[in-house]
Amino acid sequence: MYDFVVIKYSEIGTKGKNRKVFESKLMNNIILQLNHKVTAKKIYGRIIVTPKENKKIDKNMLNSLKKVFGIKSISPAIEVKKDYEDIRNNIIKLLKDKNITSGSFKVDSRRTDKSFPIRSFDLNKNLGADILDEFPDLFVDVHNPDYLIRVEIRHELAFVYLENIECFAGYPVGAGGKASIMLSGGIDSPVAAWIMMKRGMKLNAISFYSPPSNNEKTVMKLIELSKKLSEFYPFNFYHYIIPFTEVQLAIKNLNIESYSLIMQRRSMLRIASKLAKHTQSNALITGENLGQVASQTLENMITISDATDMLILRPLVGYEKLEIVKKAQEIGTYDISIWPYKDSCVAFLPKKPATKSFPDKMKKYEEKINNLLELELNALKNSLVYVIKNGEVIDNYVFSDKEVFKSE
Repeated sequence: MYDFVVIKYSEIGTKGKNRKVFESKLMNNIILQLNHKVTAKKIYGRIIVTPKENKKIDKNMLNSLKKVFGIKSISPAIEVKKDYEDIRNNIIKLLKDKNITSGSFKVDSRRTDKSFPIRSFDLNKNLGADILDEFPDLFVDVHNPDYLIRVEIRHELAFVYLENIECFAGYPVGAGGKASIMLSGGIDSPVAAWIMMKRGMKLNAISFYSPPSNNEKTVMKLIELSKKLSEFYPFNFYHYIIPFTEVQLAIKNLNIESYSLIMQRRSMLRIASKLAKHTQSNALITGENLGQVASQTLENMITISDATDMLILRPLVGYEKLEIVKKAQEIGTYDISIWPYKDSCVAFLPKKPATKSFPDKMKKYEEKINNLLELELNALKNSLVYVIKNGEVIDNYVFSDKEVFKSE
């Protein structure tokens, strides 16, 4: 029925001389997201996506396109000749195919090709009159119509469409640099990852688990979160899951229970920073939210951040919990996040964690663990690595088996 999909974007259109770079990244991501089964062609302010090998435009294709960041809306369209009768006939056919015979409508024409002899205003009026003749139970409403019939007559081609399916907009992934998301099994960090992907960032994920306190179900939960995030990610998504028990036991043996969570977070941050630099990430992302839990007071955030020289992005820092939950439900991570499998920090959670700490004090405690840096490095080298694409694990291995890590 449809010939191609019309892609509209918003924020990319505000760019100046580098606009072409963003458009090219978006077209490349569209092709990757749909596994090279489509072509993408740019016309001014639009991208035309056409299926290859006479494939149909179906719900699966539209659902995949909806998850490409950088797209504001998608519209399945019919190509028409630059001829009034052909435009009219295709609109009538489209309405009949969609079984639209009653309700209100409006015709919205855009004529960038001024060689077409009928002005937009007259085209709207004439098409509207012909539609009323064909469908007597339809009526015109120019302010709030049930159906908006769009006609675009451009230099390259002309087309008509009815649907305008809203998408997530933002920037195409890869346009905003690269970072590593510290992905826990909770509700917040997957949302933080999604938000930064929407801002155009390429990501890999870093998680921690504590065997035997955490079992394979905890790892499975983390992988399922990455699978869901990978649906919005056109490239291979790498997820590093780091065994953290030995580090936690060393911290526990200091017998400073109230500060143990802060020390764990600092250690996680050091390990994540080493791995982030190894993967050429320029920043770390966390799901931290100011004041939500004991480790996320301003004082503790300062102490934890002191453990690394990397930029830390906290996209959720000012969100309310209900806002985060709503977004998690929207993107499909919430139902996975509430699976009852505890994450690494919960396994060694102190009864009364400190809400206020100081970097110098934590450094003195860390100095009492003679082999702390060695334990952290061993944890990194024993990481489980999962490579995920379009919601499926396509490879998995132990970090030290395939990747060469250069210690600082």
